[in-house]
Amino acid sequence: MKEQIKNQSTVEFVELLEEKQIDLDIVRWAACEAELPTSQRAWIKQLRQERGNDFYRDLIFILLGHRFSNSEAHLMWDQILAHCNRLSEALQRNPGIEVASLDWLTNIQGAKPMALSLIERGKLENMLECSVLDRLTKLYDHDTLLALLEKELMRARRNSKAISLVMLDLDDFKQVNDRFGHQKGDDVLHHIGNIIRESIRGMDIGGRYGGEAFAIILPETDIRSAVGTAERLRKTIEARFSEDVQLTISMGIACFPKDGHDVYALVKAADKALYQAKNRGKNHLVTTLDIDANKAKKVP
Repeated sequence: MKEQIKNQSTVEFVELLEEKQIDLDIVRWAACEAELPTSQRAWIKQLRQERGNDFYRDLIFILLGHRFSNSEAHLMWDQILAHCNRLSEALQRNPGIEVASLDWLTNIQGAKPMALSLIERGKLENMLECSVLDRLTKLYDHDTLLALLEKELMRARRNSKAISLVMLDLDDFKQVNDRFGHQKGDDVLHHIGNIIRESIRGMDIGGRYGGEAFAIILPETDIRSAVGTAERLRKTIEARFSEDVQLTISMGIACFPKDGHDVYALVKAADKALYQAKNRGKNHLVTTLDIDANKAKKVP
């Protein structure tokens, strides 16, 4: 089992998470991270009593995509919850049961229980960064971001829901590094990560796409609604960076299913809109609807 876990990549683990939203909701409820309707809670409590330790087998299967014995599953669940609590203390926020289980698998599995209690707070941060988070911004890294986008697209196809993707890029970020040094540039990226987390909903997903480029996945959000979120973020960043370091962002927005049905097509469409925003003088927001409207105007 250890070798099987060791050979899996972060992205593969993310893809193993159960696709049914109701199942993940049950896992989050069991981890005290989500509320469920009263009728559903009553049903789950009854199921929990009837299945006994099999209930933990179900939870672990939903999280990890593998079946284990009752005793192994129960122990795993307790260890993942404990690991989630440690990560929450280290990061000063709850990373969520899914991220905690992923980090536990990739970095902790196989360690002795006594060793786990001796891990320093700083080391815990490094563990989470190595598994799914970007070191500077504490947002999802590139690979995990795209894997989660694929998961959200699968859910959107099944439920006939829209998803908006916001691509954003820091304007003239090279000038920050040239004028203030790369350490200041790192501080700016870290601050941008904080602002993005503050500005999006709990169900939204923020990530560092690469360099000074970021992306935000907005589930169940059409392109017009996404504009409101993106515009607030643009104004917030412009206001926060208005003293010694002056900084703005340019943004491009695309939406599933209109602009593409897979990760590649959606990223390409949002990136094209971002390119248009840069061409319009930066500190702009452009959607694929804007691009379509401009094309229509040019038709004689």
